[in-house]
Amino acid sequence: MSDPREQDPKIKVVDRRRFTDDGELRPDREPAASGGRREPGGDVPPPVEASRPAAPSKPVEAPRPVESPRPAETPRGSEEERPTAPLFLELVNDLAQQAALLIEGAEGFPAQPAQARRIIDYLSVLEEKTKGNLSREEEQALAGVVFQLRTLYVKRTS
Repeated sequence: MSDPREQDPKIKVVDRRRFTDDGELRPDREPAASGGRREPGGDVPPPVEASRPAAPSKPVEAPRPVESPRPAETPRGSEEERPTAPLFLELVNDLAQQAALLIEGAEGFPAQPAQARRIIDYLSVLEEKTKGNLSREEEQALAGVVFQLRTLYVKRTS
């Protein structure tokens, strides 16, 4: 077996950037006519020496987040009613069932009011953060579930 130290592989570093740090087209690069891909046998730019010190970089400003335009809120009596998403109602129902089970407990499953309270808090945050983005049916279902769970929680823990 040969010793890996015997082989002295040459590492060749090729700078393939088309533009300088200032944004100018590098003189040794041609504009890519094939969408940035080189044709076989095309001109290869000269290798860049690895020991060359890096050019001083300019401070880069972080891009500012782009705010998505908010849709205009539609008044309650408007013709445009948001469609009800059955999956959203299913999510609310599943969380409500879990919370009720944790409040009540079951055979072989003790009540865990702290975990139930956490799910009720999740539903409350969901209600607050989705205000104005739900259909009337979704809003009513979510508000009703939160109210019922809070009432059940207070009854069981007091």
